[in-house]
Amino acid sequence: MNPDLAMTYCRMIAQSLGLDHTGMKALVDGTGIDVDTLQHSNGFIDWPGACTLMANARQLSDQPDIALQTGLRALPAMHGPMGMAAMASPTLRDAMQLFARFNNTRTRIFNTVMEETAQTITLRLEFAYPQSPAVQFLTESAMASAYACHVVLRGKPIDGGSVYFNYPPPAWADSYPQVFRGTDIVFNAPDVAMSLPASYGDESLPSHDRDLLWIAIQQCEARQEALRTQGTVSDQVLSLLHQQPGKASLENVANQLHISPRTLIRKLKQENTRFQQLLDQTLSRRAAQLLSLPHYTVAAVAEDLGYTDVASFRRAFRRWFGTSPGHFRQE
Repeated sequence: MNPDLAMTYCRMIAQSLGLDHTGMKALVDGTGIDVDTLQHSNGFIDWPGACTLMANARQLSDQPDIALQTGLRALPAMHGPMGMAAMASPTLRDAMQLFARFNNTRTRIFNTVMEETAQTITLRLEFAYPQSPAVQFLTESAMASAYACHVVLRGKPIDGGSVYFNYPPPAWADSYPQVFRGTDIVFNAPDVAMSLPASYGDESLPSHDRDLLWIAIQQCEARQEALRTQGTVSDQVLSLLHQQPGKASLENVANQLHISPRTLIRKLKQENTRFQQLLDQTLSRRAAQLLSLPHYTVAAVAEDLGYTDVASFRRAFRRWFGTSPGHFRQE
């Protein structure tokens, strides 16, 4: 089973639903795990299993905002060594940097990127899969968790900033202001992100502990190395491509994996794939995501994916989907 999502988060879904043993069996039906694994494992569930579990949760719940409520349970201590490192950090900026640095010790479904300007400090989520009910469930949960974690780390409410979602307002959009108090909520955004005033980054954290921070970072780094050796070369290439869609080359990716381009080609061939195939997979998913946003023109999508002209992008898009970008958007 691929290490895609920490089992801890699956348990939080079960806790949010308040399930008995029969309900637990219904929750894990078709996921590839059993109730005992759900209740006690510190391992991971793969993406197909996670998708099934989240779909089951929707059917079992009478709360349309169940994903948001699950996310509110995921406070720093629930994120393992990564959460402990964040709590032990000297400032909120340091904590945010650690969330971005060690996000892959808890999930491979999305990467976390930290960005800072003179006005804002932002955590942006980059998903490895196109928009779907499962991705939206995880988006709601992850963003609610990020918000709740920042409130806990600061030791006081958030007053200012914005949270962004790359999909239209859901039927339960009225629940969002109750969860993300003190922020502006923006739907149909280009990316999933939470931005706070830049001044927040300098705030000292009351839970700062230098010794605990050192121990937690060591544990995170050990976990990263263990997961890195478990993944296939294809997995590692896809992870790098998702981090920089349209900007990665064979040489660049090989360099990041500390092997030669020739060796990378050989290793991918052993896994019955090619670099161009993985690149097309990444770019096509990104293109489909961006074309679902009404304010993204075809030219803007082409530029985002690194194409020097729209005609080249149109040719590639037809190769991926058998139709033009315009017709794809209409359908």
